[in-house]
Amino acid sequence: MSAEWSKPTKYIVGVGLFLFSLYILYLSQDTLTLLIVAALIAFLLTPLVNFFHLRLKIPRGLAVLLSYLLLILFILLSPLILLPPIIDGFQIIASIDYQILIDQTLNWLTNTLVSLQTTGIHIFGIPINLSGLVNPALETLQSSDTTTLTLPSLQAIIEPLRSAATITYGLATSVAGTVVSGALSVVFTLFFAIYMSLDSYKFRPWFLRGIPEAYRPEIAHLLERLRRIWQAYFRGQLILMITIGIITWIGNTALGLPGAFALAFIAGVMELIPNLGPFLAAVPAVIVALIQGSTYLDINNFYFALMVIGFYWLVQVTENNLIVPRVLGEAVELPPLVVMVGVFVGASVGGILGALLAAPVIASAREVLSYLYAKLWGQEPFPHKTIEALSQPNLSLWDQLKIILARLQLMLNRRPKLPQPEKKQAETSEN
Repeated sequence: MSAEWSKPTKYIVGVGLFLFSLYILYLSQDTLTLLIVAALIAFLLTPLVNFFHLRLKIPRGLAVLLSYLLLILFILLSPLILLPPIIDGFQIIASIDYQILIDQTLNWLTNTLVSLQTTGIHIFGIPINLSGLVNPALETLQSSDTTTLTLPSLQAIIEPLRSAATITYGLATSVAGTVVSGALSVVFTLFFAIYMSLDSYKFRPWFLRGIPEAYRPEIAHLLERLRRIWQAYFRGQLILMITIGIITWIGNTALGLPGAFALAFIAGVMELIPNLGPFLAAVPAVIVALIQGSTYLDINNFYFALMVIGFYWLVQVTENNLIVPRVLGEAVELPPLVVMVGVFVGASVGGILGALLAAPVIASAREVLSYLYAKLWGQEPFPHKTIEALSQPNLSLWDQLKIILARLQLMLNRRPKLPQPEKKQAETSEN
C-alpha cells in the first residue's frame, strides 16, 4: 500500500493544480471565446438532439447531424425571410431629413417661448413673469439662421470613404483577412459544438466521478440547478424576443409608425440585453416618430412621439410585470441594478458575449456561492427538499405538458359537490 500524502503536501498539490489551470486558461484565452460559443450552441441544441435520439429512436450521431443541418438551414433561410421587410424599414429610417427635424425642433421651441411670453405661468394662482428669461432666448432663436445648421448628406460622407478605400490596398487586405479569419472561426466553432453535442451525455458522469461519494448527491443537485438556470434563461429570452417583437410590431402598425417591422425587429433583438435593451430599442422609434410622424393619425409629430414613448413604456411595464415572471420564473430572478452592473462589467470584460451572458453567469455564481456559504457554516445547502428527491432527473418538456393537460382534464371533469339545504341536514340529524 502506497504512503498517504500529508496535509501540507495535499495543499501544495491542490494550489499548484489550481494555478496550473489558471495558466492554461490564460494561454488559451484566444480560443476560449470559441469554446464558450460552441458550448452555448451545443447546450441550446440539446433538446432537439434528445428529441431525435430519445423520441424518434435515431442514433445519436445521426441526431446530432440532423440538428446541426437544421441549424445551418435556419441560418441560411432567415435572411431571405427577414431581410426584405427589414431593408424597407431601414430605408425609411435612412431617408430621414435631419434639416426638417432641426427646423421642427426650433419652431416648437419658438412657439413654446412665445406662449410663455404672452401668458406666463401660474403657480398656486400666483402669476410669474418669465420675460427676463424668455426674451433673450426668443431673440436668439428668431435671429438664428437654421440653414447654417444643415448636416452633410449621406452621399457627401460616403464619397471620401469610398475613394479612400479604393486606393488603400492595405485596408482591402485587412478586410479580406478579417473575413477569412471570421469564416474559419465559424467553422471551428461548429466543429467544437458538434463534438460537444456528441459527448455531452458523458460530461456529467465524468465530472461526478471526481467528486467524493458522500458529496455526489449535493453536487449533482447543484449541477441540476445550474442547468435549470441556463435552460430557463435561454428559453425565456427566445420567448421574450418573439413576444416583444410581435407586440411591438402590432402596436407600431396600429399607431401608423413608419418602418414598423424593422423597429419591432430591433425591439426583439434588444431583449438580449437585460433591462437596458427596451430603452435602447425605443430611441430609433422616437426619432422616426419625431421626423416622419404617423402615416394616418392627424397629430403633431411631437405629440405622436410622446404616444410612441408611452407605448414603449407600456410594453416595458407589461413585460416586467406579466411576461417575465411567467417566462423566466425564479430561475434568474435578480435585482435590475445587479443585472445592469453585470451587463456593463461583462461588456468591459468579454465584449458583446459578456454583456449577453451577464445575467445567467451572475445567477449561477449566486447558486454556487450560496452552496459554499452553507457548507462553510455547517448549514443545509438545500433545506426545502431532500437531496435525493431534487437530484432525480427532470421530466422532459413533452412529459410535463402531458401531465399538465391531464390535470386540466381532471379538473374539468370533476363535478363540484352541491351543498345540502340546512333543513334537510336538520331532518337527517333528528332521524
